[in-house]
Amino acid sequence: MPEPLLTPLDSLPRHSDIFLWADYVELLCLCGRNGFVSRGNLQAQVQEAQDLQADSPLADDLDSPDGQDAQAWQDDRLAARWSDIHLRLQARSKHYPGWPFTLERDGLRLAFEANHPGHRLYAALLIASTLRLCHKKRTPEVASAFEEIAFHWLRHALNEQWTVRPFGAHQRLPGAYSGTLRQKFEALAQDICARCITQVNNPRNSGDGGIDLVAWMDMGDTRGHMPIVFGQCACSPDEWETKQLTVTPSAIEAHVLPQHPGAAFCFVPHDLSDGARWQQADKLKRTVMVDRLRLLSLFDKRQWRDVPPLPFVHEAHQLDVVAVT
Repeated sequence: MPEPLLTPLDSLPRHSDIFLWADYVELLCLCGRNGFVSRGNLQAQVQEAQDLQADSPLADDLDSPDGQDAQAWQDDRLAARWSDIHLRLQARSKHYPGWPFTLERDGLRLAFEANHPGHRLYAALLIASTLRLCHKKRTPEVASAFEEIAFHWLRHALNEQWTVRPFGAHQRLPGAYSGTLRQKFEALAQDICARCITQVNNPRNSGDGGIDLVAWMDMGDTRGHMPIVFGQCACSPDEWETKQLTVTPSAIEAHVLPQHPGAAFCFVPHDLSDGARWQQADKLKRTVMVDRLRLLSLFDKRQWRDVPPLPFVHEAHQLDVVAVT
């Protein structure tokens, strides 16, 4: 019997970033029996997590300073946190296509429709952004689905003169590169009219070399000097800062040497929008960042075409988790 998709949802976000806490509230709502999460539910969830996970680090700002009543301090901090979460959810309700919730004064209510491709896509991105709560045996399924979402997004973003091919290690999409990593680099170099200079030569290495997607424009000849895109998909809120560097020219050109540097795209399922600015802007490098808002916006403009079935979303919706009160 396969492992369930999610572990118990009593493991709180490890960081204080509000977009991660807003995701946690949305996931509780998506998987909850009542389809509703209030501030009281969140407060009870935090209390239960502290009781059950005494050795697990909670967000620093929930710890009381010396000399202050711990419960009063936590109540005040949670009230402030709920207010910040509510504001984040309010922004999503206004600007995020396919948002499958309704925000009320006292909490978040589920409005998910299984047959709505936008709802299904949003839920899949939400689950991918909280990958730490998935069972380890199911994380490849969710990560592969996110790579498929990014693949279709890139196909829609580019015109018909572009070819988009998956490069990842566990791709099941048509047109994916196969073989050892060296063979993949050699095939890629041929496709983009570049020189393969990789030193990778391990016959057991069938990985992706830090590349998940490749796209190039057909210029009508084989002379090179062509537009190229290298894409990386990163679900972890801890790892995307470094993973985005794996598709920059300095990383790519250690293996394949095109005549013109390729554009580096990094796809993340996280909500990194802060109005006209970026959340965690200090972590952004010289890459094209495609976050949750940008993913949803383009699929919305394309009438949600090519949104995959994403069966694990239905599974999450059917979990019927009882909210802590």
